[in-house]
Amino acid sequence: MTFGTFIAPDETLHDVADPAAALGIPMYSGYQTKRLMDEFQGQNRIFDRIAERVCALSLPYEDQCSPQYYHDIVRTLRDYNGQFDRVVEVGVFMGGATAYLGGCVEPFDFDLDLVDVSAEYLRFAYERTRRTFPEAARRMRIFHGDVPSYVRHVMLEERGRRTIVHHDGDHNFTQVVKDLAALSFVRDDLVALIAQDTHLRGTPEFMNFVDMALYAVFGTDLNYSGIGSAYHGDTQMTQPNCYQGNYFMPGVVEGVVVPMATNQFLYPHRLFGPEHFLPPARGDIAEAA
Repeated sequence: MTFGTFIAPDETLHDVADPAAALGIPMYSGYQTKRLMDEFQGQNRIFDRIAERVCALSLPYEDQCSPQYYHDIVRTLRDYNGQFDRVVEVGVFMGGATAYLGGCVEPFDFDLDLVDVSAEYLRFAYERTRRTFPEAARRMRIFHGDVPSYVRHVMLEERGRRTIVHHDGDHNFTQVVKDLAALSFVRDDLVALIAQDTHLRGTPEFMNFVDMALYAVFGTDLNYSGIGSAYHGDTQMTQPNCYQGNYFMPGVVEGVVVPMATNQFLYPHRLFGPEHFLPPARGDIAEAA
């Protein structure tokens, strides 16, 4: 069982024309932002170089963020340049954000850890990024697990790493609260939190309330800056779609950057210990056995 551990990339994918098919990953919309990137050219030379290579890759995949979001991710890391040495991406899907983060590894000098509950998506995102930015591959690790297990088995073991967390994993209110609460136990190492899909809603079954989870953990006086796109009016983007009935709230930004220097964890209570939010340490498991 690999859950809660780093896993190796799949080297057999290197020469495969369709890694998604080889991994059994279904394709839904086929949406790719490469067709929409021209309007962002000329604003940021680093982004221009990254986007050129990302868009040049010919590979079956689909993206789930807007072109504006990918542009703003690069801009955000540029703004924090020199203040962090690790980025942790939680929830990789098919490597849309991963590719742009991978393109930032060399110019901004950091290590990139990918975290996901799906080993298949991890290996696809890694392979897509390796093909686009092979020079970044040596600084990438893939962790099969969730935020609490990553905090327990990696961040608590590697204290002192100045870390930015990009959260685009489970969007369920309860799970996002659990993820953020887990990060509270390594708060001194956090430089910033980037959260995607703060404008997402859907049916009650999925409880997509990332923004509300942020307020639950950091309080209603949350200090943040918006990134990505905001959709306006009664359009296709603001209507429930055929994928779980998801839609975007009009006029609400796609994501936020939460600087830790101007925010504090109001949940969990300081008297709650990690045993309420994190899995047992490996030594504790061995002793129990």
